[in-house]
Amino acid sequence: MTLTKEQVERTMRLSVWEGTAWAVMVGLGETYFIADAVRLHASALELALTITLPLALAGAGPWTVVALLGRRIRRKPLVMFSALAQALVLVALSVVEHFGASTPARLILMVCLYQIMGQGAGTAWSSWIGDLVPAAVRGRYFGRRNRGVYAGTCAGLVCGGLILQWLEPAAAGASSPAIGGLGFELAFLLAALFRIASAILLALSSEPGFAGLARAEQARRFLRSGRGTRAFWLLGLVALFHFAVYTSAPYYGAFMLESLRFSYLEYMIATVAMIIIKSLMTSAWGDAIDRYGARGIWILALFVVAIVPLPWVFARTFMVILLAQLFSGICWSAFELGYFTLLLESSTRGTRPTLFAAHSLLVGWAQLGAGVLAAWLLPLIGGDYRGLFAISAAARLLAALTAGRFMPRAPAPRLPSIRVRALRALGIHPHGGLVRRPVFEGSALERSESQEEGQEAPREER
Repeated sequence: MTLTKEQVERTMRLSVWEGTAWAVMVGLGETYFIADAVRLHASALELALTITLPLALAGAGPWTVVALLGRRIRRKPLVMFSALAQALVLVALSVVEHFGASTPARLILMVCLYQIMGQGAGTAWSSWIGDLVPAAVRGRYFGRRNRGVYAGTCAGLVCGGLILQWLEPAAAGASSPAIGGLGFELAFLLAALFRIASAILLALSSEPGFAGLARAEQARRFLRSGRGTRAFWLLGLVALFHFAVYTSAPYYGAFMLESLRFSYLEYMIATVAMIIIKSLMTSAWGDAIDRYGARGIWILALFVVAIVPLPWVFARTFMVILLAQLFSGICWSAFELGYFTLLLESSTRGTRPTLFAAHSLLVGWAQLGAGVLAAWLLPLIGGDYRGLFAISAAARLLAALTAGRFMPRAPAPRLPSIRVRALRALGIHPHGGLVRRPVFEGSALERSESQEEGQEAPREER
């Protein structure tokens, strides 16, 4: 189906508002899942599973959607179904809080369903919007849309923090599950309403025709190519690094709320600070990638991210945590942009959805394994989260050294650098604020891919 110019422009306008509504949902709901787990006095293992198990299981969402897209199923119904399912999960969370029946196990189950639907929706939406937005305006358009997403996320975070500060009887680490929950009930209900609003805007949007993804034979041919080998190595190295990261990542929120006794307001400010600095640094890191290449920037980012946990080992005050969050946002912005640029350079248009689905699966299970290991280690080091932060820093440094040694170089002539201009937000992760993925795009890149790969490139992708 070919859309008219008016349909395209109208859908692009609606998508800006849809992204803002989705972001408010993330700020109000997703950000405070771990705070609710702390309020419910979740164990170390339950805290780890609240973060890592949903991310591991959510890898099934993109794979399911990729399989459906391979059959040329329409993307709009997939996105709408997933969006409404997310809203229902948030309503269920609110109802459970209302009746005082919330437990860490029920929270983990609900968050798993929420993440599976969210990642599935993101994969289909990325393909949909990537085909709809003209290449000539893609960078400017997504820059404008992302400003709405950042504003919406911050607005939701602030609103959620104020609600919890007002309605919850005590800080999360000091309250009793029997007397709290009203603030979370209201925050999750409001988050559901904003997700429903985003689903309505999706229903009013138009979907262009869909040519499908690369066939299985095309994918196998790609994996046998030099570019496919580089993509395979890159996925393995980033999964290894995330394993090192998640030996501590599930516990930053608990450390702030339990060990340092932060108020919900302080927790909110620390989270917002990371999101703001991360968004502000994207252009600067993009310029650096254009100038020095993605490989060098990404390897540099690995080493600076490795020292991110160190300030947490010694932190005692809110100001130190705030500065640590700002430093973390700067480092993770470089990591994400460098990594996704490398992955785009190491893939072709038809294989990218499959590669990003593989990314979600590999990284998700690495995160789960690391979280379970951290929960086992914590009692052995006296139950002090600071010990996990130190262990994570050492593990990250080792992973960075491994990646620097084994990360393949592009063969001469060097692949053209791809500036990641179109980013979509996926949600909040404890290690790096607002998590983003590229919107799949081709145009000039596909012409360069054809020239480089020669006979290795399938005709349909040229």
